[in-house]
Amino acid sequence: MPIGVITNASAVFIGGIIGAFLGKYIPKRTEETLTVVFGYCSFALGITSVMKYSATAPIILAVITGTVIGSLIKLEERIQNGFRIFLNKLPIPSEHLDMDRYITVVVIFCTGGLGIFGSLTEGISGDPSLLMSKSVLDLFSAVVFAGTLGIAVSVIALPQFLVFGTLFLTAQYIAPFITGDALNNFIATGGVMTLASSLKVAKIKNIPVGDMIPALILSPFMTKLWELLPF
Repeated sequence: MPIGVITNASAVFIGGIIGAFLGKYIPKRTEETLTVVFGYCSFALGITSVMKYSATAPIILAVITGTVIGSLIKLEERIQNGFRIFLNKLPIPSEHLDMDRYITVVVIFCTGGLGIFGSLTEGISGDPSLLMSKSVLDLFSAVVFAGTLGIAVSVIALPQFLVFGTLFLTAQYIAPFITGDALNNFIATGGVMTLASSLKVAKIKNIPVGDMIPALILSPFMTKLWELLPF
């Protein structure tokens, strides 16, 4: 039973609803400040994840190659269009939604190192403690983001549940094939994406974070390739 996965997705869902209704009572200046502050908090979490690396070269190769692939196939644009179509079918106001920022928030909730590691840990050992801790952070984060993005933030619970649930279900099968180094670099790659997302949220640098998603898939393979090199 993926207790941690369900709890984390529920926290995002509930936080999105709370933030959507409380948003109109939060002063604009406070709302903007909280959003930037959360960007800084995400930056700190990203650094924590990146520091788990076993070797920097595979991570750099995965991020660069993955971003090139994502950019060539216009992955972020496709994700935006997909979410736009999906949200338009729901009984929620989304016509004025800042889709670029929305996708950034989706990436933050779904690809953070703590979430990835927590899902794999629960799938392998049954321990949900990491995801339970993350749920507290995500609850308040969803409230802050929903203050500006509205109730659409609660919908992010669905892709988060799918991503973390898939990791949970496949953890025992992929664990024998992923060494400690590959797992650490996988988490670190997610940390790089979290760093990029935090810069975008804090309005420091506008980065197409969605284009970086293939890096997560490439990271374990790049690590294996690096281990085969004769040095």
